[in-house]
Amino acid sequence: MKKEVKFVVYVLNLAVTALTAEPACPVCSRYHYEETLLERVLRNELALEQTLKDIKETNTKVVDSLKELQNENNKVNTAIELMERKQISMEATLGDTIKTALANVSESLSHILTESGRSIKDMEDRVERFKGKIERHILRNF
Repeated sequence: MKKEVKFVVYVLNLAVTALTAEPACPVCSRYHYEETLLERVLRNELALEQTLKDIKETNTKVVDSLKELQNENNKVNTAIELMERKQISMEATLGDTIKTALANVSESLSHILTESGRSIKDMEDRVERFKGKIERHILRNF
């Protein structure tokens, strides 16, 4: 019986040793799950860091582009305001020029009418004098 007890103790010892020892294959390791999880976490962290870096770069580019666009918008608005002021100035100048031209034309027409009236009256007087001379000449010769 002693042999049987020794055999049972020996088998139990082997069983305890086998169960408490770490298995040889890494898949069966009790730390394998933690290792793969940690690797995945590290890979995700690196990917997130790269993504964050890309987002920050993109954000910087967008902000710079928006500032540049705002500057260009300000330049365009300034140019439009300047053009509107120029337009108002040119319209005023054009209005003054048209008024001056109309006044000059009216004055010239008045002068022309006055002078032509005088010329016509002068010619009528000459014609009447000429008629008088012709009548006297005809009367003298007859």
